[in-house]
Amino acid sequence: MEIYADVIFFVNFIFSYVLLYILGKFVNTVKIKKLRLAVAAVIGGISSAIIFCIEMPMWISYVLRCVAMFLMITTAYFEKRKNILNQMLWFVMLGGIMMFVMIMLVSLMGKTIGMAINNGIVYFDINSKVFAVSLGISCIMMIFFVKMFKNRKNKKYYILNVTHNDRTITVSALFDSGNLLKEPITGKYVSILEWEAAKELFDTEIEFSDIENYIEDMKLWAVPFNSLGNSSDVLFAFLADEINIPEENKTIDKTFIGLYGSRLSNNEEYHALINAGLL
Repeated sequence: MEIYADVIFFVNFIFSYVLLYILGKFVNTVKIKKLRLAVAAVIGGISSAIIFCIEMPMWISYVLRCVAMFLMITTAYFEKRKNILNQMLWFVMLGGIMMFVMIMLVSLMGKTIGMAINNGIVYFDINSKVFAVSLGISCIMMIFFVKMFKNRKNKKYYILNVTHNDRTITVSALFDSGNLLKEPITGKYVSILEWEAAKELFDTEIEFSDIENYIEDMKLWAVPFNSLGNSSDVLFAFLADEINIPEENKTIDKTFIGLYGSRLSNNEEYHALINAGLL
């Protein structure tokens, strides 16, 4: 089988562009800048051709592929660079889905597929029409997977057990996909709990408006945050001994719980918000 470097570049350029587009459109949900996306895809195409065509130890090829992936994602979505590890994980998962679906579809079509692998880079030798059809269907499958995964978490209610001061309360909680608040000193995620529910953990009946007078007694932390309409604000939080989410079979020690003085839900469907970083 003859292998052409320009074909490797072109195929991986398309793969990279499609994966980055889906990453931005359905995972990051950010505005896509097509020029940056194209430049990032060029990086993917060139790096794939170089890694495939040049003999090198496998560990070096892995390092180069990781570097190329890092450069692609930061080029396409520089504003999301702080969450780069999550972006890279999604990129790898989507790439795996694309590869698996395309190979399965070509096999189901009864078409022969020429394939060569070198340094972890795959070269396909298939008809252009078959390639286009299988690529299109694999894109639909990837989008379906992403939406199914995100919908599972975006609006899901959980039972949340919070343990503190040798007391435990159980409340209904909403997974808050938009909350990635962290306590800046420890870097721990901060979930939210209504004060009316949290009172039991402190065995107190004080009003939320008076909570500032009991900061030391309750060992509260002041967590800065930004909210819509406010450039900055402070949330009082305590370091819970433990939280437990039975549905996920997950127990987390020493995580922050921010105190909220009003109702989180008008119809009282939930009384806490689970930080997106915890699930």
